[in-house]
Amino acid sequence: MDNQQIEVELLKQAQAGDMDAFADLQTRLDAAIRRFVWRLIGTSPEEDDIVQDSMIALYLNLERIQPADKLRAYLFRIVRNRCYDLLRKRRRYEQLSLDDEPVEMWASLHASTAVGQPEDVTHWLLLRMEVQAAIDRLPELQRQTLILYAEEGLAYNEIADAMDTTIGTVKSRLFYAKKTLRQLVNPDTLQLLEEGLSSTGEKESSQEMSHA
Repeated sequence: MDNQQIEVELLKQAQAGDMDAFADLQTRLDAAIRRFVWRLIGTSPEEDDIVQDSMIALYLNLERIQPADKLRAYLFRIVRNRCYDLLRKRRRYEQLSLDDEPVEMWASLHASTAVGQPEDVTHWLLLRMEVQAAIDRLPELQRQTLILYAEEGLAYNEIADAMDTTIGTVKSRLFYAKKTLRQLVNPDTLQLLEEGLSSTGEKESSQEMSHA
């Protein structure tokens, strides 16, 4: 039984009133929630509040998660809305154009072109930092879509549910996000990134075929 199947089973038990099952579910989901919060708003003293509020909202709406395999999409939508509330308080959206291309590129990302050996842990950490920095420069909705797709492993339909949009819009945002990343990331890093996204895309294709 894989992780998703375990989560679905725990959700069904929680929907039937099993509080221990919900506690187990909360433990399993905690790391993913915190990672998503961090990627949306960065390090924040409000992180614990967002996580707690999101789990309370999930508990109060357990019966609405149908079918049960939509759990993560439903949860990420709750977390995203909580993060939005916080960002609005910070007045961040006064400066954001959510779907436009960035006006300027981050030239510093091109400063380092030397690629070390893949076995070098430091090298891989630097690559990860470069990619994350580039992703953080994307327009907000493209950034969130790419995070859910590449980092959280959600399928197109799950992202559409989480972001309250269509599958076509999800695909479009991913297309433009990857197009922008090609301008932000040096070619060697880009090759590694695209290999990772390709493997995610292969998983998506297999999921679509299994549901056909």
